[in-house]
Amino acid sequence: MLFLSGQVKRADFASLRGVRQYGAQENDIISMAAPVTKYAVLVEEPRDAVYHVQKAIWLAQHGRRGPVWVDVPLDVQSAELEESELRRFDPETEGACASAAGEHAFLDVQAGAALTAKLLREARRPLFLLGHGLTAAGAADPCRELLRRLGVPVEATWRALGLFEFDDPLFFGSPGLQAVRSSNIIVQSADLLVVLGSRLDNMITAFAEARFGCRARKVVVDIDPAELAKLKMPDLAPVLGNVADFVRLLAAQCPAGPLSVQPWREFCLELRERFPLLAEQQTGGPSPYADLYRLTDSISAQCRTDDVLVVSSTSRCNTAGHMAFRQKKGQMPISSMGMGSMGFALPSAVGAAFAAGLHRRLIVLEGDGSFQLNIQELQTIRQHGINAKIFVFCNGGYAAIATMQDRNFSGFHVASDAGSGVTMPDLERIAQAYGYAFVRIANNAEIESGVAAALGTPGPVLCEVVGDILFDEIPKCISSVNEQGVRVSAALENPFPFLPDAEMEDIFAHLPA
Repeated sequence: MLFLSGQVKRADFASLRGVRQYGAQENDIISMAAPVTKYAVLVEEPRDAVYHVQKAIWLAQHGRRGPVWVDVPLDVQSAELEESELRRFDPETEGACASAAGEHAFLDVQAGAALTAKLLREARRPLFLLGHGLTAAGAADPCRELLRRLGVPVEATWRALGLFEFDDPLFFGSPGLQAVRSSNIIVQSADLLVVLGSRLDNMITAFAEARFGCRARKVVVDIDPAELAKLKMPDLAPVLGNVADFVRLLAAQCPAGPLSVQPWREFCLELRERFPLLAEQQTGGPSPYADLYRLTDSISAQCRTDDVLVVSSTSRCNTAGHMAFRQKKGQMPISSMGMGSMGFALPSAVGAAFAAGLHRRLIVLEGDGSFQLNIQELQTIRQHGINAKIFVFCNGGYAAIATMQDRNFSGFHVASDAGSGVTMPDLERIAQAYGYAFVRIANNAEIESGVAAALGTPGPVLCEVVGDILFDEIPKCISSVNEQGVRVSAALENPFPFLPDAEMEDIFAHLPA
């Protein structure tokens, strides 16, 4: 992404006067943007404007892709000069991306592919974990072809869910801090784990990086040396390079037919059937309100293949949108995965509508707290005739904050629910004010018909889903304080609510050999 921002004219810079701000609406945006971009620069001379824009675009698209920022003062914007005076960026001489490889011993893609092909021939329980980097590299289709040819079980990170349909016999969900139980057990059961295009952040490893894939030899392919260098895992073979090149080389060295891993696939299928998400019991007991997992499951059952799903980037709706939605071919939840910023869903829905086409139906899943932060986008949706079906999970506050306060502060709530100062408006009146059709789902019995009504009503729809603030995003790996007073992460393979030790021991005692 390229950001172009305007700045006050150079004569008005605060830095010339030793004050924080001098020019009207002046802000040192480059100092703020530099830590979170690949390239951030203030254009101080008119002749350098084209150079910096060209360099920014090149850097954004090469190496590990990322955002860039060019800040242009007002007088630079209006400057006149001959085209021959403009400085140009030459990628041939200046285009090398910075490397953080240092003294780390990384395999190149050729050696990494050869090693992986050898390990696949020897493995009895191989598993591929796919990340968004695979799509970014344009390698999704050849990778799918290879995995179907080999018949190897596959999992994907939340940002890569669209690579496989939920019901694909090779697909077994997403591992991580919050995950369907079987997905985590499968990762911890594999004897070979091949990670393509995922940086293995803490949400995936559940803050227990050293134990991730604890029974497996691990091959991790990434284009960013810093992401590989940060990994502290035993039995790790880090491969530095473009994942598209790796997939191509691996495909050329693998067998033409399926690997002999049928017992392993059957083991994975048995786990998936044994631990369905909807069978997980909320620790607070039965609730009179609508269950968010059941709502999301119903939406996925009733939606069309060409529907676009936009989910909240934070809290319960984010988790449900990725764990309970059963994606069809080509579908992937659209969300902001990095920051968990509240209020993302509505403006994202507007962008998704224009990107996908205004004829497409959008399904939006958002929480009542986040919904308020960008409520003005309801008018934008209405103005452009976007066919958005907006499901708002109304649990009366900020559930993530309330849960944290329950767990760590003995239930002392501050600014998290109605009793501590947070209240929510009447959604039906909001729907009327913006000219939306309105649907309410009050409990589980109304989910199927309510979803059908919302999806079947022409034009924009606002659907209030009455939920429980005690609804918890389980299964999840939770930390605890040990006898030494140190907070430690729970085992990835046994997320809360915990299975009995005897049951876990029995599962791992029957791993295919």
